[in-house]
Amino acid sequence: MRKPHSLAGALVLAMLLSALSGPIINVAASPPRATSPTLGASLSYSVLAGSIVTNTGASTMPGDLGISPSIGVPPHFTGFPPGIVGPPGAIHDADANAAAAQADNTAAFTALDQGCDTTYPGVQDLTLVSPLGPGVYCADAFILTGSLTLSETVGVYIFKSASTLTTSSDSSITGGDPCNVWWRLVSSGVLGTGTDFLGNILALTSISLATGASVNGRVMAQVGAVTLDTNTFSSPPCALQITSTPTSTATGTATETGTPTTTPTPTITNTPQAPQNTNTPTPTITNSPQAPQNTNTPVPPSTDTPLPAPTATATAPAVVGLPATGGGPLPVAGFPWSSVAVAGGLGVLALGLLGAYRRTRRAAR
Repeated sequence: MRKPHSLAGALVLAMLLSALSGPIINVAASPPRATSPTLGASLSYSVLAGSIVTNTGASTMPGDLGISPSIGVPPHFTGFPPGIVGPPGAIHDADANAAAAQADNTAAFTALDQGCDTTYPGVQDLTLVSPLGPGVYCADAFILTGSLTLSETVGVYIFKSASTLTTSSDSSITGGDPCNVWWRLVSSGVLGTGTDFLGNILALTSISLATGASVNGRVMAQVGAVTLDTNTFSSPPCALQITSTPTSTATGTATETGTPTTTPTPTITNTPQAPQNTNTPTPTITNSPQAPQNTNTPVPPSTDTPLPAPTATATAPAVVGLPATGGGPLPVAGFPWSSVAVAGGLGVLALGLLGAYRRTRRAAR
């Protein structure tokens, strides 16, 4: 009786396992996209070393050559000439420019530590897995014994080596965009004689190029030396591609670089300092009514001067009745009849008021 239920349960379990297996396969089939870092101040460099740069033969590079932090007593480079730097590049020997470039090189090295899309066990010869599409490829070490083809010209390639990169003589890398091909080496890199290399090598320790090796990109070591021997560099500006992260944004960065050109324009038009300066003197001139204030100052004295005339006329009545020669009252001749008349008037008035008061009292009773 329990067997049908057991069979149904087994079918349900199988269906669940089948459903769960689908998303796992799909996730593995669509790995995350690799992204290019921003080189910042190190963008203008063809060669950057942490200690010294040694050159033999007529090496040429269009970009800067820099050493930072350097070791020992300057100069920290030899072989220039016959080596040629620029134009437009120049040599920066342990100066502020090289220090800023080394700081941005270190930041780019950290940014390249992205999740692996493909991990090879041990040491991987990239010739054996050619061609390759964009992605992040990881191994204990990489070697190149022949040719490596990168199948897409637009797309980011990151090769992360836990130690070294070594190429055999006359090996080559073709296909990808040098601005979006990156070699992150935890130790050192060695390019064999006549190697035709593509991409930017960012090594923690040192980088050595054998005779005749050419690099379409850059070589930058953080703490060690860079050794050259009749090498040729083609270091593209990479201003558009390096600032883009996804594969498709390599073209979208052209609009981003166009944005800075428009950014200064509003800054220039927004410099209305001339109008502000013209407005500033205007209130200063109109606000200098010191002349009216000065004209008001003499007005009170002029208006105060006629005041003595009214006071003179006002004192004239007070002097009436006084003798012309003094301030005493004039003597009255005869009996003072005017005083008697006033006293009699007051008495009549008092009697009238007393009679009115009595009549009011009677009426009240």
